[in-house]
Amino acid sequence: MKNIIITIIAVFAFSFAQGQEKSDSKIVETSFEVDGVCGMCKDRIEEAAMRTKGVKLANWDKTTKELKVTYRSDKTTEEAIQQSVASVGHETPATPADTSAYAKLPGCCRYKDGAKCGH
Repeated sequence: MKNIIITIIAVFAFSFAQGQEKSDSKIVETSFEVDGVCGMCKDRIEEAAMRTKGVKLANWDKTTKELKVTYRSDKTTEEAIQQSVASVGHETPATPADTSAYAKLPGCCRYKDGAKCGH
């Protein structure tokens, strides 16, 4: 009886460890360029990325224009994240900004028009 209980516990522990490994292996870290100029752009870009299901972390650097993203590859793709960011008016190398969203950006955030903002 003791051996059966030990065997059951060992099988359960092994199964749990395997499940953890599979879930961790789906975490992807990537980065890509996103056009923007200020802190308001940063907030908008990061919020758009975070609204994408599966995104765990998004951080846009105003100086380098680089968005670093951590996401679950079983929930979303880099392309979907870029589309989400473009939908709020910010271009990525693979996805042009939505023109109507860009037109609604505050004047200080209109990077295509040479805006340089201190926010």
